[in-house]
Amino acid sequence: MIHRKNRILGLMFILFPVFTVFGVEVTVPRMELAARGASEDGEFVISTDAAVDIALIGGYKYGIYLGFSFDSANLGRALAYRDFAFGAFGIPALTGGAGPTTLTDDDYLDHIDQLNSHIDQLNDRFNNQAALSFRIARAMVRELFKLPLEFAFFAGIGDSFCSGSEFSARYGNPDITTDFTGFYYFPEGIGGNPYRGYDGLHYVQGTGVSFAFTKWTAFVPMLYLYQDFPFFDQAGNLSKKPHFSGDLRFLINTEFFKLEAFGGFTAGKDEKPDIRGGALAHFKSNRGAEFLLQAGIPGYIQDDNFSIDNLYFLMEPRLNFGLLALHVTFFYHPVEYLHVKTEEERGKADINIKLLVGNAGEFGIEGGLEATVGLKIYEQEDFSFKLSPFIAFVSDGLRWDVKLRINPLLWETPEELFEIFAGVRTAY
Repeated sequence: MIHRKNRILGLMFILFPVFTVFGVEVTVPRMELAARGASEDGEFVISTDAAVDIALIGGYKYGIYLGFSFDSANLGRALAYRDFAFGAFGIPALTGGAGPTTLTDDDYLDHIDQLNSHIDQLNDRFNNQAALSFRIARAMVRELFKLPLEFAFFAGIGDSFCSGSEFSARYGNPDITTDFTGFYYFPEGIGGNPYRGYDGLHYVQGTGVSFAFTKWTAFVPMLYLYQDFPFFDQAGNLSKKPHFSGDLRFLINTEFFKLEAFGGFTAGKDEKPDIRGGALAHFKSNRGAEFLLQAGIPGYIQDDNFSIDNLYFLMEPRLNFGLLALHVTFFYHPVEYLHVKTEEERGKADINIKLLVGNAGEFGIEGGLEATVGLKIYEQEDFSFKLSPFIAFVSDGLRWDVKLRINPLLWETPEELFEIFAGVRTAY
Protein backbone atom coordinates (compact mmCIF):
# COMPACT_ATOMS: atom_id res chain seq x y z
CA MET A 1 0.00 0.00 0.00
CA ILE A 2 2.73 2.44 1.00
CA HIS A 3 4.85 1.64 -2.05
CA ARG A 4 1.88 2.20 -4.33
CA LYS A 5 1.25 5.62 -2.74
CA ASN A 6 4.90 6.48 -3.26
CA ARG A 7 4.57 5.55 -6.95
CA ILE A 8 1.54 7.85 -7.22
CA LEU A 9 3.48 10.70 -5.63
CA GLY A 10 6.42 10.09 -7.94
CA LEU A 11 4.16 10.02 -10.96
CA MET A 12 2.62 13.35 -9.96
CA PHE A 13 6.04 14.99 -9.57
CA ILE A 14 6.97 13.70 -13.03
CA LEU A 15 3.73 14.89 -14.60
CA PHE A 16 3.61 18.35 -13.01
CA PRO A 17 6.38 19.79 -15.25
CA VAL A 18 4.71 18.22 -18.30
CA PHE A 19 1.39 19.87 -17.46
CA THR A 20 3.19 23.19 -16.90
CA VAL A 21 4.65 23.06 -20.42
CA PHE A 22 1.12 22.85 -21.84
CA GLY A 23 -0.13 25.78 -19.75
CA VAL A 24 -1.87 23.84 -16.99
CA GLU A 25 -2.03 25.48 -13.56
CA VAL A 26 -1.43 23.56 -10.34
CA THR A 27 -3.69 24.94 -7.59
CA VAL A 28 -4.80 24.00 -4.09
CA PRO A 29 -8.54 24.81 -3.97
CA ARG A 30 -8.88 23.41 -0.45
CA MET A 31 -6.43 22.83 2.35
CA GLU A 32 -7.33 22.15 5.97
CA LEU A 33 -4.97 21.14 8.74
CA ALA A 34 -6.62 20.89 12.15
CA ALA A 35 -5.47 19.55 15.50
CA ARG A 36 -7.74 18.32 18.27
CA GLY A 37 -6.55 17.88 21.84
CA ALA A 38 -8.75 15.74 24.11
CA SER A 39 -8.58 13.11 26.83
CA GLU A 40 -8.37 9.47 25.73
CA ASP A 41 -8.21 6.79 28.42
CA GLY A 42 -7.12 9.36 30.96
CA GLU A 43 -4.32 10.79 28.79
CA PHE A 44 -4.33 14.10 26.90
CA VAL A 45 -3.85 13.25 23.22
CA ILE A 46 -3.44 15.54 20.22
CA SER A 47 -4.65 14.19 16.88
CA THR A 48 -4.23 15.97 13.56
CA ASP A 49 -6.67 15.85 10.67
CA ALA A 50 -5.43 16.76 7.18
CA ALA A 51 -7.53 17.31 4.05
CA VAL A 52 -5.99 18.77 0.89
CA ASP A 53 -7.36 19.00 -2.65
CA ILE A 54 -4.83 19.42 -5.48
CA ALA A 55 -6.10 20.49 -8.89
CA LEU A 56 -4.53 20.62 -12.35
CA ILE A 57 -6.52 23.13 -14.37
CA GLY A 58 -6.20 23.65 -18.10
CA GLY A 59 -7.66 27.13 -17.99
CA TYR A 60 -10.45 28.50 -20.16
CA LYS A 61 -8.87 27.38 -23.41
CA TYR A 62 -8.30 23.72 -22.51
CA GLY A 63 -11.33 23.04 -20.25
CA ILE A 64 -9.42 20.29 -18.41
CA TYR A 65 -9.60 19.60 -14.69
CA LEU A 66 -7.76 16.87 -12.78
CA GLY A 67 -8.29 16.62 -9.06
CA PHE A 68 -6.46 14.68 -6.33
CA SER A 69 -7.13 14.52 -2.60
CA PHE A 70 -4.90 13.89 0.38
CA ASP A 71 -6.79 12.79 3.50
CA SER A 72 -5.78 11.62 6.93
CA ALA A 73 -8.05 11.35 9.96
CA ASN A 74 -5.03 11.06 12.26
CA LEU A 75 -1.83 12.23 10.62
CA GLY A 76 0.35 11.32 13.60
CA ARG A 77 -0.70 7.66 13.57
CA ALA A 78 -0.42 7.53 9.77
CA LEU A 79 3.18 8.75 9.93
CA ALA A 80 3.99 6.28 12.71
CA TYR A 81 2.80 3.38 10.51
CA ARG A 82 4.76 4.39 7.41
CA ASP A 83 7.48 1.73 7.94
CA PHE A 84 5.32 -0.81 9.72
CA ALA A 85 5.40 -4.28 8.10
CA PHE A 86 2.55 -6.73 8.55
CA GLY A 87 3.51 -9.53 6.17
CA ALA A 88 0.88 -10.76 3.69
CA PHE A 89 -2.19 -9.38 5.46
CA GLY A 90 -0.59 -7.71 8.44
CA ILE A 91 -0.73 -10.87 10.57
CA PRO A 92 2.60 -12.68 11.07
CA ALA A 93 2.74 -16.44 11.49
CA LEU A 94 1.76 -17.55 14.98
CA THR A 95 3.63 -20.85 14.97
CA GLY A 96 7.08 -21.78 13.76
CA GLY A 97 8.33 -24.84 11.88
CA ALA A 98 7.23 -26.48 8.65
CA GLY A 99 5.17 -29.34 10.01
CA PRO A 100 1.91 -29.52 11.98
CA THR A 101 1.96 -28.35 15.57
CA THR A 102 0.02 -29.78 18.50
CA LEU A 103 -1.32 -27.04 20.77
CA THR A 104 -2.36 -27.27 24.38
CA ASP A 105 -5.43 -25.36 25.55
CA ASP A 106 -3.24 -22.66 27.08
CA ASP A 107 -1.20 -22.34 23.86
CA TYR A 108 -4.39 -22.09 21.83
CA LEU A 109 -5.79 -19.29 24.01
CA ASP A 110 -2.44 -17.51 23.89
CA HIS A 111 -2.40 -17.63 20.08
CA ILE A 112 -6.00 -16.39 19.93
CA ASP A 113 -4.98 -13.40 22.08
CA GLN A 114 -2.05 -12.74 19.72
CA LEU A 115 -4.34 -12.96 16.72
CA ASN A 116 -6.87 -10.53 18.22
CA SER A 117 -4.05 -8.13 19.09
CA HIS A 118 -2.75 -8.20 15.51
CA ILE A 119 -6.27 -7.70 14.11
CA ASP A 120 -6.79 -4.69 16.38
CA GLN A 121 -3.46 -3.26 15.24
CA LEU A 122 -4.33 -3.91 11.60
CA ASN A 123 -7.70 -2.19 11.98
CA ASP A 124 -6.02 0.75 13.69
CA ARG A 125 -3.62 1.06 10.78
CA PHE A 126 -6.38 0.93 8.17
CA ASN A 127 -8.46 3.49 10.11
CA ASN A 128 -5.55 5.94 10.31
CA GLN A 129 -4.14 5.92 6.82
CA ALA A 130 -2.80 8.98 5.06
CA ALA A 131 -3.96 8.48 1.49
CA LEU A 132 -3.26 10.42 -1.67
CA SER A 133 -6.04 9.50 -4.05
CA PHE A 134 -7.49 10.43 -7.40
CA ARG A 135 -10.63 12.55 -7.05
CA ILE A 136 -11.91 13.59 -10.49
CA ALA A 137 -10.99 14.02 -14.14
CA ARG A 138 -13.20 16.35 -16.17
CA ALA A 139 -13.05 17.68 -19.72
CA MET A 140 -15.37 20.58 -20.53
CA VAL A 141 -16.57 22.42 -23.62
CA ARG A 142 -18.08 25.76 -22.63
CA GLU A 143 -19.87 26.56 -25.90
CA LEU A 144 -20.78 23.27 -27.53
CA PHE A 145 -21.38 23.81 -31.29
CA LYS A 146 -21.19 27.57 -30.50
CA LEU A 147 -24.39 27.31 -28.49
CA PRO A 148 -24.94 28.55 -24.90
CA LEU A 149 -24.38 25.00 -23.69
CA GLU A 150 -21.68 23.68 -21.38
CA PHE A 151 -20.80 20.02 -21.88
CA ALA A 152 -18.55 18.01 -19.59
CA PHE A 153 -17.35 14.42 -19.47
CA PHE A 154 -16.23 13.38 -15.99
CA ALA A 155 -15.05 10.45 -13.92
CA GLY A 156 -14.75 10.64 -10.15
CA ILE A 157 -16.29 12.72 -7.36
CA GLY A 158 -17.79 15.84 -8.90
CA ASP A 159 -20.27 18.60 -8.09
CA SER A 160 -21.99 18.88 -4.72
CA PHE A 161 -25.67 19.77 -4.69
CA CYS A 162 -27.20 22.35 -2.35
CA SER A 163 -24.06 23.19 -0.40
CA GLY A 164 -24.05 26.77 -1.68
CA SER A 165 -20.51 26.58 -3.07
CA GLU A 166 -21.68 26.69 -6.69
CA PHE A 167 -22.68 30.36 -6.38
CA SER A 168 -19.11 31.32 -5.45
CA ALA A 169 -17.53 29.07 -8.10
CA ARG A 170 -19.82 30.11 -10.99
CA TYR A 171 -20.68 33.72 -10.17
CA GLY A 172 -17.88 34.82 -7.84
CA ASN A 173 -20.43 35.65 -5.11
CA PRO A 174 -19.48 35.96 -1.43
CA ASP A 175 -19.59 32.65 0.38
CA ILE A 176 -23.07 31.74 1.65
CA THR A 177 -22.30 28.24 2.96
CA THR A 178 -22.87 27.35 6.60
CA ASP A 179 -19.94 27.18 9.02
CA PHE A 180 -21.65 24.31 10.82
CA THR A 181 -19.85 21.55 8.97
CA GLY A 182 -16.50 19.80 8.85
CA PHE A 183 -13.94 18.74 11.43
CA TYR A 184 -14.55 21.57 13.93
CA TYR A 185 -18.14 20.47 14.55
CA PHE A 186 -18.10 16.79 13.51
CA PRO A 187 -14.61 15.45 14.30
CA GLU A 188 -15.96 11.89 14.44
CA GLY A 189 -17.56 12.24 11.00
CA ILE A 190 -20.80 10.47 10.08
CA GLY A 191 -21.55 7.49 12.31
CA GLY A 192 -18.01 7.51 13.71
CA ASN A 193 -16.34 7.46 10.27
CA PRO A 194 -14.06 10.54 10.11
CA TYR A 195 -13.66 10.15 6.34
CA ARG A 196 -17.37 10.83 5.77
CA GLY A 197 -18.84 14.27 6.35
CA TYR A 198 -21.85 16.32 5.35
CA ASP A 199 -21.37 18.80 2.52
CA GLY A 200 -24.65 19.64 0.83
CA LEU A 201 -27.42 17.16 0.08
CA HIS A 202 -25.74 15.02 -2.58
CA TYR A 203 -22.55 14.50 -4.59
CA VAL A 204 -22.25 13.48 -8.21
CA GLN A 205 -19.90 10.49 -8.12
CA GLY A 206 -19.23 8.16 -11.01
CA THR A 207 -18.57 8.31 -14.77
CA GLY A 208 -20.83 10.29 -17.06
CA VAL A 209 -21.71 13.57 -18.73
CA SER A 210 -23.32 16.84 -17.71
CA PHE A 211 -25.00 19.68 -19.59
CA ALA A 212 -25.60 23.26 -18.46
CA PHE A 213 -27.72 25.71 -20.46
CA THR A 214 -26.10 29.13 -20.00
CA LYS A 215 -28.25 31.45 -22.12
CA TRP A 216 -29.48 33.29 -19.02
CA THR A 217 -27.11 34.60 -16.38
CA ALA A 218 -29.53 34.46 -13.46
CA PHE A 219 -31.04 31.07 -14.30
CA VAL A 220 -28.95 27.99 -15.18
CA PRO A 221 -30.56 24.54 -15.66
CA MET A 222 -28.27 21.49 -15.58
CA LEU A 223 -28.57 17.78 -16.38
CA TYR A 224 -26.30 14.96 -15.15
CA LEU A 225 -26.30 11.40 -16.53
CA TYR A 226 -23.77 8.93 -15.11
CA GLN A 227 -23.01 5.47 -13.84
CA ASP A 228 -22.77 5.77 -10.08
CA PHE A 229 -19.96 4.35 -7.98
CA PRO A 230 -20.67 0.92 -6.46
CA PHE A 231 -22.08 1.34 -2.98
CA PHE A 232 -22.83 -0.82 0.04
CA ASP A 233 -26.21 -2.48 0.35
CA GLN A 234 -28.17 -2.84 3.58
CA ALA A 235 -26.34 -6.08 4.38
CA GLY A 236 -23.01 -4.25 4.27
CA ASN A 237 -21.85 -5.83 1.00
CA LEU A 238 -20.38 -3.85 -1.88
CA SER A 239 -22.75 -4.13 -4.80
CA LYS A 240 -21.31 -5.62 -8.00
CA LYS A 241 -24.24 -4.57 -10.18
CA PRO A 242 -24.00 -1.34 -12.19
CA HIS A 243 -26.11 1.56 -10.93
CA PHE A 244 -27.13 4.39 -13.23
CA SER A 245 -28.09 7.88 -12.09
CA GLY A 246 -29.71 10.99 -13.43
CA ASP A 247 -30.09 14.41 -11.79
CA LEU A 248 -31.80 17.59 -12.91
CA ARG A 249 -30.52 20.71 -11.20
CA PHE A 250 -31.04 24.45 -11.57
CA LEU A 251 -29.68 27.67 -10.09
CA ILE A 252 -31.34 31.06 -9.60
CA ASN A 253 -28.96 33.87 -8.68
CA THR A 254 -30.06 37.39 -7.76
CA GLU A 255 -28.62 40.01 -5.43
CA PHE A 256 -30.91 39.27 -2.49
CA PHE A 257 -32.17 35.77 -3.25
CA LYS A 258 -30.41 32.59 -4.34
CA LEU A 259 -31.98 29.21 -4.97
CA GLU A 260 -30.55 25.83 -5.93
CA ALA A 261 -32.81 22.82 -6.40
CA PHE A 262 -32.37 19.31 -7.76
CA GLY A 263 -34.10 15.99 -8.18
CA GLY A 264 -32.70 12.64 -9.24
CA PHE A 265 -32.57 8.89 -8.89
CA THR A 266 -30.18 5.94 -8.90
CA ALA A 267 -31.28 2.51 -10.09
CA GLY A 268 -29.84 -0.88 -10.99
CA LYS A 269 -31.28 -3.85 -12.81
CA ASP A 270 -34.07 -5.53 -10.84
CA GLU A 271 -33.61 -3.03 -8.01
CA LYS A 272 -35.92 -0.38 -6.65
CA PRO A 273 -34.75 3.16 -7.48
CA ASP A 274 -33.15 5.33 -4.83
CA ILE A 275 -34.89 8.71 -5.14
CA ARG A 276 -33.50 12.05 -3.94
CA GLY A 277 -34.22 15.76 -4.17
CA GLY A 278 -33.99 19.01 -2.29
CA ALA A 279 -33.27 22.71 -2.32
CA LEU A 280 -31.05 25.41 -0.88
CA ALA A 281 -32.42 28.92 -0.44
CA HIS A 282 -30.55 31.98 0.74
CA PHE A 283 -32.24 35.30 1.52
CA LYS A 284 -30.41 38.53 2.29
CA SER A 285 -31.79 41.93 3.23
CA ASN A 286 -30.06 45.27 2.97
CA ARG A 287 -30.27 45.62 6.77
CA GLY A 288 -27.90 42.85 7.79
CA ALA A 289 -30.32 39.92 8.03
CA GLU A 290 -29.74 36.61 6.23
CA PHE A 291 -31.48 33.26 6.17
CA LEU A 292 -30.10 29.96 4.85
CA LEU A 293 -32.22 26.85 4.33
CA GLN A 294 -31.08 23.42 3.15
CA ALA A 295 -33.85 20.85 3.01
CA GLY A 296 -34.42 17.66 1.11
CA ILE A 297 -34.17 13.90 0.91
CA PRO A 298 -30.61 12.67 0.16
CA GLY A 299 -31.95 9.18 -0.46
CA TYR A 300 -35.15 7.16 -0.24
CA ILE A 301 -35.59 3.67 -1.69
CA GLN A 302 -39.01 3.35 -3.28
CA ASP A 303 -41.63 1.45 -1.22
CA ASP A 304 -39.53 1.64 1.97
CA ASN A 305 -41.11 3.14 5.06
CA PHE A 306 -40.73 6.91 4.75
CA SER A 307 -40.17 8.98 7.88
CA ILE A 308 -38.63 12.20 9.10
CA ASP A 309 -35.33 10.31 9.33
CA ASN A 310 -35.03 10.46 5.54
CA LEU A 311 -34.91 14.25 5.78
CA TYR A 312 -31.84 16.48 5.63
CA PHE A 313 -32.87 19.79 7.20
CA LEU A 314 -30.65 22.73 8.07
CA MET A 315 -32.07 26.15 8.97
CA GLU A 316 -29.78 29.07 9.81
CA PRO A 317 -30.94 32.65 10.43
CA ARG A 318 -28.11 35.17 10.64
CA LEU A 319 -28.34 38.67 12.12
CA ASN A 320 -25.52 41.18 11.64
CA PHE A 321 -25.26 44.37 13.74
CA GLY A 322 -22.06 46.04 12.58
CA LEU A 323 -19.30 44.44 14.61
CA LEU A 324 -21.74 41.99 16.23
CA ALA A 325 -23.49 39.02 14.63
CA LEU A 326 -25.73 36.18 15.77
CA HIS A 327 -26.04 32.89 13.88
CA VAL A 328 -28.50 30.21 15.01
CA THR A 329 -28.33 26.78 13.31
CA PHE A 330 -30.70 23.84 13.53
CA PHE A 331 -29.58 20.67 11.74
CA TYR A 332 -31.50 17.38 11.53
CA HIS A 333 -29.33 14.51 10.27
CA PRO A 334 -30.52 12.16 7.52
CA VAL A 335 -30.26 8.42 8.09
CA GLU A 336 -29.18 7.90 4.45
CA TYR A 337 -26.48 10.00 2.83
CA LEU A 338 -24.69 9.23 -0.44
CA HIS A 339 -26.42 5.83 -0.69
CA VAL A 340 -25.16 4.74 2.74
CA LYS A 341 -27.55 4.19 5.65
CA THR A 342 -26.08 5.03 9.06
CA GLU A 343 -28.33 3.94 11.91
CA GLU A 344 -26.27 5.93 14.42
CA GLU A 345 -27.57 9.12 12.78
CA ARG A 346 -31.25 8.20 13.10
CA GLY A 347 -33.14 10.89 15.01
CA LYS A 348 -30.01 12.97 15.57
CA ALA A 349 -30.23 16.78 15.67
CA ASP A 350 -28.02 19.72 16.61
CA ILE A 351 -28.73 23.28 17.69
CA ASN A 352 -25.84 25.74 17.51
CA ILE A 353 -25.98 29.36 18.72
CA LYS A 354 -23.00 31.50 17.76
CA LEU A 355 -22.33 35.05 18.97
CA LEU A 356 -19.70 36.80 16.85
CA VAL A 357 -17.62 39.91 17.46
CA GLY A 358 -15.77 41.26 14.42
CA ASN A 359 -15.67 39.83 10.92
CA ALA A 360 -12.73 37.83 9.60
CA GLY A 361 -13.64 38.51 5.98
CA GLU A 362 -13.97 42.28 6.42
CA PHE A 363 -11.68 43.14 9.34
CA GLY A 364 -9.35 40.14 9.31
CA ILE A 365 -10.28 38.96 12.80
CA GLU A 366 -13.29 37.69 14.71
CA GLY A 367 -14.07 35.92 17.94
CA GLY A 368 -16.97 34.98 20.13
CA LEU A 369 -18.81 32.24 21.94
CA GLU A 370 -21.04 29.43 20.77
CA ALA A 371 -23.28 26.93 22.50
CA THR A 372 -24.01 23.58 20.86
CA VAL A 373 -26.76 21.19 21.91
CA GLY A 374 -26.84 17.65 20.51
CA LEU A 375 -29.80 15.34 20.98
CA LYS A 376 -31.58 12.23 19.69
CA ILE A 377 -35.35 12.36 19.56
CA TYR A 378 -35.62 8.59 20.19
CA GLU A 379 -33.06 8.43 23.00
CA GLN A 380 -33.47 11.25 25.49
CA GLU A 381 -30.44 10.19 27.51
CA ASP A 382 -28.20 10.80 24.46
CA PHE A 383 -27.89 14.54 25.12
CA SER A 384 -24.86 16.81 24.91
CA PHE A 385 -24.20 20.46 25.67
CA LYS A 386 -20.98 22.28 24.82
CA LEU A 387 -19.72 25.84 25.24
CA SER A 388 -16.96 27.04 22.93
CA PRO A 389 -15.10 30.35 23.05
CA PHE A 390 -13.19 30.86 19.80
CA ILE A 391 -11.05 33.27 17.82
CA ALA A 392 -10.15 33.37 14.13
CA PHE A 393 -8.18 35.59 11.82
CA VAL A 394 -7.46 35.70 8.09
CA SER A 395 -4.07 36.43 6.56
CA ASP A 396 -2.63 35.84 3.07
CA GLY A 397 -5.52 33.65 1.94
CA LEU A 398 -5.47 31.45 5.06
CA ARG A 399 -7.92 31.34 7.95
CA TRP A 400 -6.54 30.44 11.38
CA ASP A 401 -8.94 29.11 14.03
CA VAL A 402 -8.58 28.33 17.73
CA LYS A 403 -11.51 26.95 19.72
CA LEU A 404 -11.83 25.71 23.29
CA ARG A 405 -14.76 23.30 23.71
CA ILE A 406 -16.10 22.88 27.24
CA ASN A 407 -18.36 19.93 28.16
CA PRO A 408 -20.16 21.00 31.39
CA LEU A 409 -22.15 17.73 31.55
CA LEU A 410 -18.89 15.83 32.12
CA TRP A 411 -18.00 17.64 35.33
CA GLU A 412 -17.67 14.30 37.17
CA THR A 413 -14.71 13.41 34.91
CA PRO A 414 -12.64 16.63 34.90
CA GLU A 415 -10.11 15.26 32.39
CA GLU A 416 -12.92 15.11 29.78
CA LEU A 417 -14.25 18.60 30.44
CA PHE A 418 -12.11 20.33 27.82
CA GLU A 419 -11.18 19.86 24.18
CA ILE A 420 -9.12 22.25 22.12
CA PHE A 421 -9.20 22.70 18.36
CA ALA A 422 -6.64 24.66 16.37
CA GLY A 423 -6.10 24.73 12.65
CA VAL A 424 -5.60 26.52 9.38
CA ARG A 425 -7.55 26.32 6.12
CA THR A 426 -7.76 28.12 2.83
CA ALA A 427 -9.96 31.21 2.71
CA TYR A 428 -10.11 32.37 -0.88
